[in-house]
Amino acid sequence: MSHPVVLKASALIHAGDISAAESALVDLVETEGDTALVTVLDELAPKDLLAIIREYDSAKPSVINLLVTPKQFADAVIMERLYAERNRDRLRSLINSVIFRDDVDPDDFIGALSEKDLGLEVLADYLDERFEEVTIFKNTGSFVVIDEERTPKDEEEDTVREDHFQLPKGGVGLDEVTDHDWMELTWRLAHGFPDEFFHVFQSLSSRAKAAEEAAGPVAAPKDPDAAPESSEKKPGQPPAEESAL
Repeated sequence: MSHPVVLKASALIHAGDISAAESALVDLVETEGDTALVTVLDELAPKDLLAIIREYDSAKPSVINLLVTPKQFADAVIMERLYAERNRDRLRSLINSVIFRDDVDPDDFIGALSEKDLGLEVLADYLDERFEEVTIFKNTGSFVVIDEERTPKDEEEDTVREDHFQLPKGGVGLDEVTDHDWMELTWRLAHGFPDEFFHVFQSLSSRAKAAEEAAGPVAAPKDPDAAPESSEKKPGQPPAEESAL
């Protein structure tokens, strides 16, 4: 049987009172401690937990965001992808607010998300607008090209290396990209979960290719030195209508 506070919080969330639902959960910490809340969050439906996490305000840290476990977080984020309107800014803010909080290891949350069926697609959504920088990082180990750009591996070699992808030696260190945002997540994903990183990169690459094909070929600009089209009437061509003016 669900804890009474779970029933209360769920009812408040469904009524649209997210703040009151969070307060009901926070009250449990004051009466029974952090461990009790973590246990209760396991009973809370992922969509309800997601509703609370979404309301995160960096100016007012949430106890829920501070205590949510990697598995609970991964379940909630997957729910976001399945049912919520796509919003990359909101997704990035949601992920950053949890995995880069104090006193936790971001890799635990990245790992939990990577184990989910749609987790890698969520990470691809998170990095969707950073494909160019992620490509540079994959090929050089850095986010900007410095000195001589490394020659990228061709697509065929990438396929062969899919199960044992490794970043090029050198590149930036974690201390250089600790921005609690996309650069740090990319670095941690590539260094801690190289095969998963490569899967995310392939997904981003496929999306970029599909978008390029959907846009169609770009029309070539007209040559200013080209001869003008002849106005001579071709055989069988009907005469042009005379102007009324």
